[in-house]
Amino acid sequence: MAFLSDKITDIGLPAELSLFTVPPNQVAVDKIYFNECRPVSSFNTEDAPIEITVPGQGNEYIDLRRSRLYVKCKIVKSDGSALAAQEKTGIINLPLQTMWSQIDTYMNGKLVSLNTSYYAWKAYLKLLLSSGDDASQSQLQSQLYYPDDDDMDNADAYGGNNSGLNLRYTFTQQSRIFDLEGPLYEDIFRIDKYLVNGVDLHLKLFRNPAAFVLMSKEASPGYKLQLLDVSFKACMVKVDSGILINHAEIMKDKSAKYPLNRTEVKMSTCPLGSGSFIWQNVWSNTLPTKAAFCFISQKAVNGGYEKNPFNFQNLVEEIALYVNGESMPARPMKIDVGTNQNHVTPFVNLFEAAEKWNKDAGLEITRSQFAKGYAIYAFSLAPSDLGEEYLNLVRQGNVRLEVKFAASTAETLNCLAYAEFPALLEVDQSRDIKYTKV
Repeated sequence: MAFLSDKITDIGLPAELSLFTVPPNQVAVDKIYFNECRPVSSFNTEDAPIEITVPGQGNEYIDLRRSRLYVKCKIVKSDGSALAAQEKTGIINLPLQTMWSQIDTYMNGKLVSLNTSYYAWKAYLKLLLSSGDDASQSQLQSQLYYPDDDDMDNADAYGGNNSGLNLRYTFTQQSRIFDLEGPLYEDIFRIDKYLVNGVDLHLKLFRNPAAFVLMSKEASPGYKLQLLDVSFKACMVKVDSGILINHAEIMKDKSAKYPLNRTEVKMSTCPLGSGSFIWQNVWSNTLPTKAAFCFISQKAVNGGYEKNPFNFQNLVEEIALYVNGESMPARPMKIDVGTNQNHVTPFVNLFEAAEKWNKDAGLEITRSQFAKGYAIYAFSLAPSDLGEEYLNLVRQGNVRLEVKFAASTAETLNCLAYAEFPALLEVDQSRDIKYTKV
């Protein structure tokens, strides 16, 4: 045998031969438990936000990523009566997230979220661009996530051909009580580091109207989603006293730092009969690291029992994103929405933007599904997936979207834009919060 490299002193030892060592001892975390925090306001009123406070007193840290929301609810008619047998009424996908139009998050009174009414799409897109079949066929069902399929706008939950809506119907039919539990998809709840003690967390959850959350094929639909119980299960981490003392000493000179991705969702209107669509200055000044676009019926956005707000329509013949006048990350994408269904480039770009391309990992969206309600046009605008954790530099400029449709639009559409930006959250010794967002 011979050495392939000239560094003959570099010898590797398989882990199976490490017979005289043991893993290091974990002494930093003493205990992890969930603290159920209930609303400080009534959750029976649809128009008023549900407010929940997680006190930051004591020596416990908070694991934001493992914390989760619990909701128990049922669908009833507008007068409070139960649904009849075989009533053609169901609930849209991912209801634990999509029942909320907006979630405001505060840390010690400092707002650390973006005030928009598009939380449902933010959560749905985050899930689609991060999860695959393994999650959707197991743990995501705790949020009543069952993927929609063709026909997405078929509102008949009892006998229609949307299998996702049909599966959710089995939990909601005849006003059965169903419960949901899962994480929140607001930006701070994606942080991997523990939140230091002494920081109070306050949530305000604003509800979507029933006509947005529910779908029905009945002649005169009138329903409401009745909440029976709501709680936030904060994951509390009791750390070793030595760690507490050490962190307190370090924070005399420097703040605790939490890098995160700030996400933003906005919309623009595309009128009826449009053959093309141009969105100037989608983002100006600061450039996002990733962006995604999709087209939705305006009726679904405004809330209609007969429309699915997550039916991302496949209507685009050509799409280009220009950053400071340059088409990014390549030349405009050309798509055949006819018989050939040639949309492989935007399909591949989904995996590129999700940092799953060329890996043994996937997304829920298949190639055939892309044209059937999952037409998401994603763009990577900054170096990513380089194998280690790093912060991209903040770049300046403006973004313009240009779209050519295969045919003039048959209805008014909303173009939804989703973007990710780098951000930094800091907590100092006095527990003042500094949120640096670009």
